[in-house]
Amino acid sequence: MINPKIFKAYDIRGLYPSEIDEETAYQIGQAFIGFLNKKGGLNNRQIVVGRDMRVSSDDLFEALTQSLMSRSFDVIDIGRCSTPLFYWALISERAAGGVMITASHNPRQYNGFKLYGAEAWPIGETSGMQDIKALAMKEMATPIAALPGRVVKKDIMSGYLAYVKSRIDLKKLEPFKIVADCGNGMIGPELTELLKVLPGQIRVLFSEPDGTFPNHEANPIKEENLVALKQAVKEAGADFGVAFDGDGDRLTFVDEKGESVRGDFITALIAEELLKTSPGQKIFYEIRSSRAVPEAIVAAGGMPILGRAGHTLIKMQMRREDILFGGELSGHYFFKDLGFVDSALLPLLMIWEVLGVEQKTLSAIVAPFKKYYHSGEINFSVADADKIIEAVVQRFSDGQIKRIDGITIEYPDWWFNLRKSNTEPLVRLNMEADTAELLEEKKQEIIGLIK
Repeated sequence: MINPKIFKAYDIRGLYPSEIDEETAYQIGQAFIGFLNKKGGLNNRQIVVGRDMRVSSDDLFEALTQSLMSRSFDVIDIGRCSTPLFYWALISERAAGGVMITASHNPRQYNGFKLYGAEAWPIGETSGMQDIKALAMKEMATPIAALPGRVVKKDIMSGYLAYVKSRIDLKKLEPFKIVADCGNGMIGPELTELLKVLPGQIRVLFSEPDGTFPNHEANPIKEENLVALKQAVKEAGADFGVAFDGDGDRLTFVDEKGESVRGDFITALIAEELLKTSPGQKIFYEIRSSRAVPEAIVAAGGMPILGRAGHTLIKMQMRREDILFGGELSGHYFFKDLGFVDSALLPLLMIWEVLGVEQKTLSAIVAPFKKYYHSGEINFSVADADKIIEAVVQRFSDGQIKRIDGITIEYPDWWFNLRKSNTEPLVRLNMEADTAELLEEKKQEIIGLIK
């Protein structure tokens, strides 16, 4: 019996082999095909399957592939790859759907599956994940295909990188000193190939994919995983640095001083650049973002659109509302002309180009966004998250209340968001205020209510 806890809001993820194993992979494949057939509208019977470098990924791939072929679907095997390259394959191959075998930034003992329909349509909690869960839990019998599917291997990296490069005027890239930490994840081979045609002195750390993560976890949102990058940036006198996550769909920037740059500030920078040629377009920003972000979007001639955090939810909203670009605090950046999916290489090149054009340091360019004081995300373990949230709403009922992702309550000089974790018995608090004193005062008041 499959463990129901592996079905998350945005993907399927768990410990290998205690929660996810080859039998699980087979059942997921059966459920995925059952879902696609039930949904209908399939233009072909091809499924793209990619995988990361985790120790268990190859074995899970074999089990999943056998499952898909047993339902008369062909598998386009794109090998080990980043998740953005997987998205590119889905769209460029015009497949009926796809599965990326990865646990993203999770520690080495995890693995999982990201599921997508045609045109990189995301499957999450509001777009089919519950249906797939229900099918997988039924322990479906293995069908005997009259005509089994086959595996077709394809190498599409060169086409993908050619497209990424086409989005940037390479002549505008200054020969900067850059340090890139690949975290032994899947971005290493792609970045190494891309850098062959780019100027400057680029030092790449931990580029070899290694599912044991011998240097540090491939989760760039954690400061402890940026230690090597920051040290290398300062030692080299680099112009900036970047760190990628395990499956290569997120990145964190570090400025020339070795300081982390918030993901929402990068969202604002990229939005400003895109709006120069696409004025009036919608730009997505998520609920935890600084007020400086929508202010910058408006000033650049764009239309800021607020929404929930979570990559699947963001992709769905961007599709529904035809949004040009969006960013998440965690380092996901989404582009309409990539099929409303995320890329990590494209933001790297775009910020590189901006720094060259502006002839400013990264710290100087983001300085105007640092006009408010932010708490960072504070997590609290609670017995009844809903009860806590409603108690806080009652206390601050005189503010402007938004229920987009948990509750956001706004006042003229400060705001906060309190929301439940999707996977743990936690509530997460984010706050921002005009002054450090006001931030501390209100933070202590809310913490008192929560505890």
